[in-house]
Amino acid sequence: MYKRQVSGYAFVLHATAKFWEFPMSMTGGNGSVELTSLMGIGGVIELVFGILLTLGLFTRVSAFLLSGQMAVAYFMFHAPKGFFFPLMNGGEPAILYCFIFLYFVFAGAGAFALDNKIAKK
Repeated sequence: MYKRQVSGYAFVLHATAKFWEFPMSMTGGNGSVELTSLMGIGGVIELVFGILLTLGLFTRVSAFLLSGQMAVAYFMFHAPKGFFFPLMNGGEPAILYCFIFLYFVFAGAGAFALDNKIAKK
């Protein structure tokens, strides 16, 4: 019932870990990632569109962009370490997020979403 909200919230936590080291550090305690780096741009996408997905606002567009981001992450960082073995190359979360977000592209926001409130007006 709350698949979209939980997925979006979990994804926002990736951004907060990158920028504010909350709830953990993703940089090994070296401070937050630079905003202009590839990880920083990814963090901005995760934060903005993860919040939109959690709220159910522009759900299909947000989910499409987040799915694409995870596909790029897999092919850019994980696939070179062994394309057909996501468990071994560390890409299992990227693949799961990619297909979860792709599901929301087609399924839409669901019952509890701001998209529904806007559509009624």
